[in-house]
Amino acid sequence: MFDSLSEEQKLVLSTPGDLLVIAGPGSGKTRTLVSKVVRLLEEGVPPEKIYLLTFSVMVSLELRKRLEELGLKGVKVDTFHGLAYDLIRDKDGKPPTVISEKERDEILKKLFPGVKAPLSKDELKRIYYQYLEKNGLYDFDFLVYKASTLEGFNFKDSYVIVDEFQDLAQDLFPLLEMLTPATWVFFGDPNQSIYGFRGANPEKLKTFLEKAKPALKICYLTQSFRCREAILNFAENFKASPWSSPRLRSTASGGEVLGFLSYDEFQEKEKLSRIIKENLGGLTLESAQINQVSPDDIFILSRLRVLLAPMKEWLLQEGFPVSLPEEEAREFYQELSQFLQSPRVQHLSVEQALSEVSPELKSYLLNLYELFERDKEKFLAYLSNLKEPDLVLPARQGIKLMTIHASKGLEAKIVILVGAEEDLIPLTIFRDFDLDEEKRTVFVALTRAKDKFYLFVQKGRRAYGRSFEQTSHFFLNFSVKILEKPKPKAKQKTLF
Repeated sequence: MFDSLSEEQKLVLSTPGDLLVIAGPGSGKTRTLVSKVVRLLEEGVPPEKIYLLTFSVMVSLELRKRLEELGLKGVKVDTFHGLAYDLIRDKDGKPPTVISEKERDEILKKLFPGVKAPLSKDELKRIYYQYLEKNGLYDFDFLVYKASTLEGFNFKDSYVIVDEFQDLAQDLFPLLEMLTPATWVFFGDPNQSIYGFRGANPEKLKTFLEKAKPALKICYLTQSFRCREAILNFAENFKASPWSSPRLRSTASGGEVLGFLSYDEFQEKEKLSRIIKENLGGLTLESAQINQVSPDDIFILSRLRVLLAPMKEWLLQEGFPVSLPEEEAREFYQELSQFLQSPRVQHLSVEQALSEVSPELKSYLLNLYELFERDKEKFLAYLSNLKEPDLVLPARQGIKLMTIHASKGLEAKIVILVGAEEDLIPLTIFRDFDLDEEKRTVFVALTRAKDKFYLFVQKGRRAYGRSFEQTSHFFLNFSVKILEKPKPKAKQKTLF
């Protein structure tokens, strides 16, 4: 298993102690992480002393699957909220009563009528937490906060391995402090930190890590097995991390990065259609498999979801197979809400209760049930706090239309970015924006592409009642082809 690793990956395995692994896109991060777990087990670390933690349940499921494929058992794979749940359960001798998002909102309305975003105010948050504690209730945030105050747990000689460390929100710092007696091995890419709205902040995270682990070493995975050289060269312009990192390298030369400027939506659609057809080699899934790429290997991304709806209708009219993972996530979320309200949930086993759920959602939920070690109460507590983004399951076939944020962690041979106009990228039409995070968002979009990256600028593109005219200054060093301006139709001469 270790022989096929690169020298950079082998260095991660051989470096002892607290370690930060900054892994570029497509650099074999997950493979290296799993190999590190295998190496620790070979060195005699008991599996129950290894905690493999993530912020996202989707990432946890992927890691658990990888370990199972290698026949590894006993390693704790969970989210931070799942770990907090277990710590409180072990301390109290009973499962914590976790409220749903809807129940939390009802409590907040009762406590603070007419107050917008009460939990953003420290004093009101304290009052809310006091209410929860008095009534023996937990929401996900209070779960983490309460777990971080517990005593009597010993993490000495343990290993805490974190995937996607760049997504760690500040409210997780106290729980991490509790885990400082353990050796930390954190994997991630701060240049892909795009969840500021969830509390992630690379600068504050760096300060926290340096204080918590002063002897923290850093290893870099810079060789990308995904993106061709041209794509990585442009991606370098969008690095925006408090950690400096070496230049990214590709195992494959070539690649295409190109922009197109159109004067109206018809021109844009015509060019898009031509690109898709040229690369598919056909419209059906069957013919595409014989030809160049399949529809699944094409992503159409945008910074805003509102730009994708008209694109979907047009693609379907053209006969292209289309999938919208975020739209499908909304359907799954509605189905999940109905499932949780059904009396079947309480009276039947999980497997029986899920028998009437759609096959895609059922498969996902059964995997989640296994992740939580078939603990029904923990499973249901987690389901009641899942949000739509947790249900982005790009399993349906077709060209994927989604926001850049939804594409994170995915890859395709061809990525097409629509809406590359100033004020849409970077997204400055709303008051709160972070220019560095906007750069990292473009970094994520670019590095989803294996072979080709195209961007589209449309003069006069409309969104939110506004018109966008100029190419984003982010893309001024890109080669942008100006599509021929449509000629005005000649007026027909009349006899009168």
